[in-house]
Amino acid sequence: MRHRSSWRRLLAAVALTLLSCVAPAGAREKIGLVLGGGGARGAAHIGVLRALERQHIPVDYIAGTSMGAIIGALYASGYTVDEIQKILDDMDWGDVFRDGASRDAMPMREKELDSAQFIPYEVGIGRSGIKVPPSIVIGQKLNLVLRRLLVQTKARIDFDSLPIPFRCVATDVGKAREVVFGEGDLTIAVLASASIPGAFAPVRYEGRLLVDGMVTNNIPVDVAHAMGADRLIVVNVSEPLLAADQLNSPVSVLKQVLSGLVDRESTRVLAGLTANDVVLKPDMPGVASLDFGKVDDAVRAGESAATAAYAALQRYAIDPAEYAALRSAQARHEIGNPRIDFVDVRSDASRTAGLVRDRLFTQKDKLFNFDEVSNQIARAFGAGTYQRIDYRLEERDGEYGLIVRPVDKAWGPNYLRFGLQFEDDFKGRDDYQLNAELRMTGLSATGAEWRNLLQLGRESGLTSGFYAPFGTLGRWFIAPQLQYLAVNQPLRVGGDEIARYRVDTGGGELRFGRDFGEHTRIAVVASRQHDRGKRLVGAPSLPDSRRADLAGVRLEYLFDSLDSVAFPTRGGRIEASYGWFGDGLGAHERGDLARLSWDQAMSFGRNTVSIGTRASVSTDALDAFSTDANLGGLTYLSGFGEDELLGSQMVFARLMYYRSLGGGESLVRMPLYVGASAEAGNVWDSFDAISGRDLVKAGSVFVGIPLPIGPLRFGFGYADTGDRSFYLTFGSYVRTGFH
Repeated sequence: MRHRSSWRRLLAAVALTLLSCVAPAGAREKIGLVLGGGGARGAAHIGVLRALERQHIPVDYIAGTSMGAIIGALYASGYTVDEIQKILDDMDWGDVFRDGASRDAMPMREKELDSAQFIPYEVGIGRSGIKVPPSIVIGQKLNLVLRRLLVQTKARIDFDSLPIPFRCVATDVGKAREVVFGEGDLTIAVLASASIPGAFAPVRYEGRLLVDGMVTNNIPVDVAHAMGADRLIVVNVSEPLLAADQLNSPVSVLKQVLSGLVDRESTRVLAGLTANDVVLKPDMPGVASLDFGKVDDAVRAGESAATAAYAALQRYAIDPAEYAALRSAQARHEIGNPRIDFVDVRSDASRTAGLVRDRLFTQKDKLFNFDEVSNQIARAFGAGTYQRIDYRLEERDGEYGLIVRPVDKAWGPNYLRFGLQFEDDFKGRDDYQLNAELRMTGLSATGAEWRNLLQLGRESGLTSGFYAPFGTLGRWFIAPQLQYLAVNQPLRVGGDEIARYRVDTGGGELRFGRDFGEHTRIAVVASRQHDRGKRLVGAPSLPDSRRADLAGVRLEYLFDSLDSVAFPTRGGRIEASYGWFGDGLGAHERGDLARLSWDQAMSFGRNTVSIGTRASVSTDALDAFSTDANLGGLTYLSGFGEDELLGSQMVFARLMYYRSLGGGESLVRMPLYVGASAEAGNVWDSFDAISGRDLVKAGSVFVGIPLPIGPLRFGFGYADTGDRSFYLTFGSYVRTGFH
């Protein structure tokens, strides 16, 4: 890795001139391929390579920037054109551009927090103030993809040792200078070259902070010359500038400014080429730099551009037999699946490297498998406290092993994030829920954390809980918690609201349990709490207040394999508990409480069917708001207001259908969902009163969109009691708990 400067470029040019003067007679001129950056438009490089192979044009050196670096590195490493195109076709670019682990890979602790409906953006907070993440995407998934494709078994390699000598360009953002990679970690070099400023986080490597090479050298012509190329084939895939009437947002203006600077420098570079060089500019109308759903269009454009330049390119063609021998020598050498003899997890950049070590040590003495290693790293990354978990395969004296380095988030270890929910039934009843969470992580090697949650709105209160995992992978845990909540609760009889109470609940609990994999949790909870309900409005004949003290133990079971709590398309969630309450610790309530909640989603193409049921039953001796259960709201007995129905007994079931419209190929996926639900349920004040004759039948139609800050839904609900409502809601379809 080295800096380039003008005087060095001049010396390189002089040296090349002198060498050309003494070149052996009849020696074949060396061809350098220069692949510029352009995001999704860079897929045109694949089409160019296909046309060059068809015309038997040798490639002796490759220099690339950004997407040109990615495709150039793959071709230089020996991948065929068809293999590279398949890699891009199979790539889930929408997933690559989302850092978070899939919900399936999240540990149960993260799923528990995910159900609180926080906006998926956080900031760090500490003594120095607020720390903001450096970009929209950190690049963990792209790093793993490149690591899998560009395998090297030593910490540093000479890029001249690849089947085709290769260089890629990044930018040292600290000094605003070009950096040319000719040795080192190939994956890191390519990742740095493709790290678009603001979109991907800068890559820290060997004391430098690196971003996309397009900032300083988007079409690295001089780099290819310095490698020894006599003639150049230059592929320019930069995106055309927007017209003035298209600059209608701050983002478009900033993008235009950057594109203009890159375009001006590229024009200067291209002007220095000679008649012996060939410049290809694929025509790609309608293909923007982020249109990764149009990869095939870009490939065809690249092939067409190279085919149209057939006459100019034929000067470089060689004999078919000579070309076949050259391509055979440039073939990829696969390492296969060696046995993993050692696992070395570095702890210099993470407080919880032990958790990563526990996961990756399962690979020792096994045959190396990319899928299994990537899966274990993805599950470790799901803990949510890592900025990056990198790995590589290393050879030491004939033995192979994994070198793994987890890196904690630079803006941690304390995080602040917010959640927002609201509902309006267009009949004068609206409410909101604003949550703010301060989460302090990395308090132990196994991932202990302290969570403080402030709630304002429909539920107001404060929750403070400590979570201390222990044992292998932190599967066992103990979690003490203190909580105070206050809510305004309506009381209905015969479909009419007859009173409204202010309910205050305060208390604490101690939870002890174990996670079984990423889907199942069993816990025992000891709790003590106090309820107080005070009538705000209603008939004087109703109780002015209602108090209860509860102490007990409950057994909890939680299974969660849903892919989303917003619009789930697969998986299920089961939440079941059984509690015993007695008169210990000064409590007065005695009795049992059983609860069950189940949601299951199944998809067929764009169509999803979801079934669910909820039930809460208790002995009649229990008389407390904390042991009551709620119903009401869109798809939870539609037609009624949110949590409007309250009773000590509750039974509910629903069937939902929704269809995804659009968003399938978008980099930022925000499909529109349209659907309907059929529901039945009710609440009762005593167990003996539960009867199928009293079930309220309801249904809804709705549309929804999963915005980046949470799911937004608009719908209409109707119940056979005559209750009906329009809803504008901002929150999840899947409810946790029973209040």
